[in-house]
Parts: sequence; structure tokens; C-alpha cells
Amino acid sequence: MKRIIWLLFLVPLALMAEQYTLDELIDYGLKNSLTMQSSGLTYESIRSNLTSAKLNLLPEVSLDLGVRNDFYHPETPTASNITSSAGFSISKSLSLNDTYWYNYKYAQLDEKKGALDLQSKISSYAYNVFTAYLNVLSSQKQLLSLNKNLEIQTRVWEQTKVLNQLGKNTSFDVKESEIAVMNSRISIMQLENTIATMRRELFGLVNMEDEGYDLADLEPDKELTIPDFSPETSYAIKTLQNELSRTQLSLKQNKTDFLPQLKLTYSFARNAGGEDFSFESYNTEHTLSLGVSYSIWNQFKQKQTVKRSNLSVRMVELNLQDQLDAMERQYEILTRELEYLKRLDELYQEQLEQANNQIQIAEERYRLGLIDLLALDKTRVDFINSEISYYSNRYQILAKQEAINNLLSLKIMGKW
Repeated sequence: MKRIIWLLFLVPLALMAEQYTLDELIDYGLKNSLTMQSSGLTYESIRSNLTSAKLNLLPEVSLDLGVRNDFYHPETPTASNITSSAGFSISKSLSLNDTYWYNYKYAQLDEKKGALDLQSKISSYAYNVFTAYLNVLSSQKQLLSLNKNLEIQTRVWEQTKVLNQLGKNTSFDVKESEIAVMNSRISIMQLENTIATMRRELFGLVNMEDEGYDLADLEPDKELTIPDFSPETSYAIKTLQNELSRTQLSLKQNKTDFLPQLKLTYSFARNAGGEDFSFESYNTEHTLSLGVSYSIWNQFKQKQTVKRSNLSVRMVELNLQDQLDAMERQYEILTRELEYLKRLDELYQEQLEQANNQIQIAEERYRLGLIDLLALDKTRVDFINSEISYYSNRYQILAKQEAINNLLSLKIMGKW
């Protein structure tokens, strides 16, 4: 009895294992995709550059050790000919246009941009896998309906041949039915080839071997509300804002170059020395220096540099505004299409229910001998066509919902 219960428990698990889910493919791809691995390495390199920029802000610290051996002392031949020294020094320079400071600020902005790029690529990757997954699902659902349609067309063809033998139709009717069967077979063959190509693209994107399992179906969330237009969440907008901050920082640096080159340097050194490593003598040095320099042609050179920086800032601002306008237009298009598809879904659902009711009525009339098999199969074909339209529209709703999320850089399917 326990063995039977255990087998009943394992059967659903075995069935679940023989299908792919969207979550499984995306999670696997994020870990194994060569593109995502490369993106992760790029971000690590950017973070390393920021660490180097931070370390460059530290003062210079050096430790000195020395030993000196004088082989000949003419005046004091008995003196020790070995002297030793040890010391350390700390120095730091400050200037109005400190290269290390600006490099650090640039590295901070680059690290922020790198993080945005990585997040954007993760989201885009998940969206691309979702799109490829949905294309396969939609085509497979259509293939099921086409196979049902082929069965009906084949039955119609067979019945047409029987009616022709009874003299109730012409050879033209038989040929038309045969052509309909051939067209159905061609459509199925073409769609099967398309599905095979789509699956190769999907599993190539995920970098996973395709074992041929079915894909778990997806259902649109009817309760899902359309998100408000919020460009501040978009990775594209954040990246442009980061670029604007970088160009503004460059402008500030170039304006600083109008000023004289003012450099303040402080250093501290402590040394000890003596004969035979006795370190009896000590020496401490504090050095403070101030330097000022100014190029005669500086005003003319920097004026053009600052002008170009101002133009760069303005171009980024225009690009940012253009991106915002384009995003708002795209948002309006997507939301309008989504509302249209939702209304269409209600009509298709009603049409599908009516087509299903018509099949039940036609089957009852066929059982009573009121209609022939041709009329019954025509009703079934109408139902299949309604089914194709219904499911195709539902997958389009899913696609539009996630297209809006992708546009606003919201989480794909609420997860990525």
C-alpha cells in the first residue's frame, strides 16, 4: 500500500519534470548564457577601476632602509666603515584641478552606469527569453488547432468521395476537398519547421540542450492593471541622466582650468641612522610647498574647451528629452493596443463559447439525421478557427503587458 501511495506521489513529479517552464529557462540562462557572463565580468572590471581610483586618493607613504659601507677613511682610518639608515615619509599634493579627484568622480559615475547596464541586460535578457518562449507557445497552440483541422478536412474529403460515387456531387467537389487537405498539410509542415527554428533560437539564447519537452503554458493576468507612465524607472533614462552628470562634471573640470594652476604639497619624513645599526641619530623633516603657474594662452585655449563641453551638455539634454518623448509615445501606443486586445479577448471568448454551443447543437442534429457530416464538420472548423483567434489574442495580451514592463524597466513577469 505504501508503495502504491509513493508511486502516486511520483507520477505528477515525473510529468512536471518533462516540461520546461519560463522560470527554469530564464534562471538557467542568467547563469550559463555567455552574454550574461561577459556582462558580469565587464561590471567587475568597472568596480575594480573604482577601487583603484579610491586608492589613488590616499597620500604617498614610503619606507626607506639603507646600509652604507665606506671602504677607506683617510682621516679616520679607525672609524667604522658601516653606517645604516631607516625612515619613512608621507606626502600629499592638493590642487584646484586634481586629476586623481576627478578620476575618482568619473569612476563613481562609471560604476553607476555599469550597474545600470548590468541590470538593463538582465531585464532585456529575461524579456528576450520570454518573447522567444511566447512565440513557441503561440505557434504550438496553433499547430494543435491545425492538426484538428486536418482531421476534419480529411473526413470531409473521404465523405466527398463517397458522395461522388453515389452521384450526389461532382469531381470538382472532390478535388476541392483534396486541395483543402493538401493546404492543411502544407500549413502544418511550414508551421512545424517554424517551431523547430524558434525552439533552436530559444534554447540557443538560454545556452541549454533542448530535450524536446513541451513548454509550460502561460496565462495573462486579468487582474493586472496597466502601470502608470514612470520614466524615472527606465534604465535608458537613468543611463542618459548618468551621462548628463558626467558631461556636467567634465564641464566643471574644464572651467576650473581657467584658474591658475595652484598646487599645495605637504610631506613628512622621519629618518634614523648611525654606525653599526645603532640608529643613534634622528632627523625629522616637514615640507610645505605652494606653487602657482598660469599659461598666457590659457584663456584662449580653455574658452574653446569649455564651449565644447557646454555643447556636449546641451546635446545630452536634448537626447534625454527626445528619449522621454519617444518613450511616452511608445507607452501610449502599447497601452492603447493592450486595451484593444483586452476588449477583443472578451469578444473572442464569447465567440468561442457560441462556437462550442453550435458544435453541441450540430452534433445533436447530426445524431437525429437532420444534417450530414459535412455540415457538422463545418461547424467544427468554425470552432477551431475561433479557438486559434482566441489563444493568439491571449498571447498577444501577454506580449503587450511585458512590452510595457520592458519599456519602463519594470520586472518582467514580476520577477526579473
